[in-house]
Amino acid sequence: MVISVHAHLAHKDMWSDTFWDFIADNYAKSLGVPKEVVANQMLPQFWGSNAEVFVGVMDAAGIDKALVMGVDWGMSIVGEAKWSVEEMNQWVAKQADEYSDKLAALCAIDPRRGERAVKLLEKAVEEWGMKGLKFHPTAGYYPDDRKYFPLYEKCVELDVPLYSHTAAVISAPMESKYADPIYLDSVAANFPDLKVVQVHFGGLNWTLKAAEIMTARPNVYAEISAHQVAAAGIPQYWLSTLRNLLNVPALLGSPLKDRIMFGTDWPYLLTVMGDDAWVNWVKNIPEKAKEYGLKFTQEEINKILSENAKKILKL
Repeated sequence: MVISVHAHLAHKDMWSDTFWDFIADNYAKSLGVPKEVVANQMLPQFWGSNAEVFVGVMDAAGIDKALVMGVDWGMSIVGEAKWSVEEMNQWVAKQADEYSDKLAALCAIDPRRGERAVKLLEKAVEEWGMKGLKFHPTAGYYPDDRKYFPLYEKCVELDVPLYSHTAAVISAPMESKYADPIYLDSVAANFPDLKVVQVHFGGLNWTLKAAEIMTARPNVYAEISAHQVAAAGIPQYWLSTLRNLLNVPALLGSPLKDRIMFGTDWPYLLTVMGDDAWVNWVKNIPEKAKEYGLKFTQEEINKILSENAKKILKL
């Protein structure tokens, strides 16, 4: 069984025209193609990233279940979208409901929305069946600000996890500094009953920091979506790092091998590796690792691909 604990659904009206203009500019520069080509050919594919399309991708990749979400960019420099944050999350929830045997959803909201954020989370969980809270701090906030503590208290009350992005971003003008996992340590310390998931496991630069936080905080977890970049580009380094991390015991709580989960971040890593290729890459780690003198057990891979998510997120 394969469970992806991180994927996205998207609609043009979820984010502002300014956001999409930045995205088009970013991709044009990185791919070396005219901006008009990105706007006319690539962006429409993002706008069509709905549940029906994603479930087709899941089936082709052998993914049995997935968590899907939006992103609240409205309070960042790109401004509010045509849809309100409530409309965005309700759309994601309804999309997931169409495939309830395969999809579950998280509520994405910027904590700077204050009481509105608390009320939306409560409604999303209790009325729409969403399974947790999703942050993207690169929109311009540090998660450890005490002003956001009422939102964490609501998470504990509702018994749902906090998901928070912890890696560099490619979407200018968002800023990576806010995603440093150290700011989640404060959240985990103040709310020991709150499950905190480090999205992207700190990326490349912060992976060891993210792991060290996990050793001291039994309520902190991680997922490996977006690590397709390292797996494709520096496979020996990535496999060596993963091997070492799976060996790490915890000072408190379960060992790291029981707290790392699989994710794809669909559709944002398709230019690096498709979901089917990423699933197969991870499934074949025991064999690939032999090329570098490393050993992984099938039990360890099964934990990453599904068993940990079943226990941690009850998927």
